[in-house]
Amino acid sequence: MATFPEDPIPIYPLIVTPEWRTLISMAGTGKEQRRQKSMFAVYDVAVQYRALSAADCKTLWEFYMARNGAYEAFYIYDLALLAGVPFNHDTLYCGTGDGETDIFDIPGRSTSSQTIYVNGAEQSDPTDYSILTGGGESSSDRVDFVTAPNEGDIITCDFTGYLRIRVRFMHDRLPRELFIRNLFQYGIELKGLKPA
Repeated sequence: MATFPEDPIPIYPLIVTPEWRTLISMAGTGKEQRRQKSMFAVYDVAVQYRALSAADCKTLWEFYMARNGAYEAFYIYDLALLAGVPFNHDTLYCGTGDGETDIFDIPGRSTSSQTIYVNGAEQSDPTDYSILTGGGESSSDRVDFVTAPNEGDIITCDFTGYLRIRVRFMHDRLPRELFIRNLFQYGIELKGLKPA
C-alpha cells in the first residue's frame, strides 16, 4: 500500500481526529442507549502546508491522481512530537491470528516502549515475542511471536512512536486548481479507514 509523501514537509502537528463509531439512540424513557460499532478508532486527518513549489504541488497532485481520487487507501504517518518526543498510542489493532501467521505489523514506526496484547491480555513474558524495526508494510515496525497466535486471537499494542494511519482522500472529484488552492488555504482532507 502506498504511503503519503513526506516531502514536501507538511505543517506539524497534523490535525488528527479519532472517530469511535458509537451508535447512540434514545430510549422511550429519554435515557441514552449507546453501542460501540467498532473496537478501534479510525482517524480522519487534515494535512496543511506553507509555501510549496510548483514541483511540490505536482508531487501531491500526482499522488492524488495515482490513488484514483478517493478510491485507493494509503498510509500516512503522524510525525508530530510532543516536547521533542513522539506521542504515546494505546490499544491499536495489529491483526487477527490465524494459527499460522507469527509476524504482525505494529501500526507505527520508530516505536519504543511497546506493550503487546493478545485478546486484551498483556504478553508480559518478553521471550514470547520480539519487536522488529521496520520491514512491515509502509516501513512499519513489527511484532514477531515465537508461537503463532490462535485463530481469531486479536493482537493489539501500545507504543511510543510515529502513528501509521490508514486513510483515503476525502474527495473523489476535485479540480486541480481547487486542489492546489486547498493546499494553502485548508489543507488536504483524508478520511480514516478501518485497519486492514
